[in-house]
Amino acid sequence: MKKFFSLSIVACVSLFGFKNISYSNEIKSSSLKIETTIPYLKDLVSKASCDSKSFQVNSIISMGNDPHTFHITPANRVAIAKADIIVLIGSGLENWLTKIKRTKNQTWLNVTESMILRKLSESEMSSHNHDHDHGHDHSHDHDHQHLEYDPHIWQSPSLTKEALLKISATLIKLKPDEKKNIESCTQDYIKNIDENIVELKKLSQSISEEKRVIATNHDALGYFAKEFGFKIYSIVGLSDESAPTAAQLKKIISQLKKDKINTVFLESTGNMRNIQTVAKEANVKIGGTLYSDSLGAKDSGAETAPDMWRTNMNTIVSALKK
Repeated sequence: MKKFFSLSIVACVSLFGFKNISYSNEIKSSSLKIETTIPYLKDLVSKASCDSKSFQVNSIISMGNDPHTFHITPANRVAIAKADIIVLIGSGLENWLTKIKRTKNQTWLNVTESMILRKLSESEMSSHNHDHDHGHDHSHDHDHQHLEYDPHIWQSPSLTKEALLKISATLIKLKPDEKKNIESCTQDYIKNIDENIVELKKLSQSISEEKRVIATNHDALGYFAKEFGFKIYSIVGLSDESAPTAAQLKKIISQLKKDKINTVFLESTGNMRNIQTVAKEANVKIGGTLYSDSLGAKDSGAETAPDMWRTNMNTIVSALKK
């Protein structure tokens, strides 16, 4: 099994090509400094590296913060400049990185390079790009996101495994002496993910198919819905940035009633007030809060991707079964 797994990492390097990786020479210093853009990637790097002291791993964006509205700081720039490896999601999520100069000896890993991603619909692109372009102080160092493909791979167990394999291959390339440990820990985490997939599919199937609808005002759960047999219902016209007008509210309520939506979900990083207003006026229940754009803080039950999937699934199933 381990021999096969070792070959799979080699195959991963060959298959994906790592077009967005510029490898430094093999690093022989005592430890590698790794800057990841979001906590999800920090967790994957930590798991793949067995939390080894050979790797110092940090997340530029802190836990619980929305990566879509992030403003880079001077301290972030310094940390990035000092890092040996930068690990990012890509697909337009971190446009603020386009202004960062890569240093000669840095390795940059874009984990979604060569992945088959979900293409956003026109309405999703319009809603997403509009919401996240407003409400910013443009004097800050912030680049607008204009997404074409869904970058929320942290909501996908299958894409998370792909990202993990890419990270493992990169770590082995730069720290070959850690190869055995990295392969072992990566294999353990993939096993954990696979076990979660089985458990989560059973939970989702405990709800009748017609009830498997996740209604939110943000399209972050597309991958999750696809892999576990749900439909995503986007509350069209509801923005994160501003309260709906009386006319907008009337239209939203009418649409919810027409589509027989009786449960809506809040999101941990979104504007809860607006969707609470809609739920109250439309007389629909709030099913709970889902972790969408970030993992949860310590003791939240959503500190890792598998924890987040389980917590979200339990929240969804509990609400939709009633």
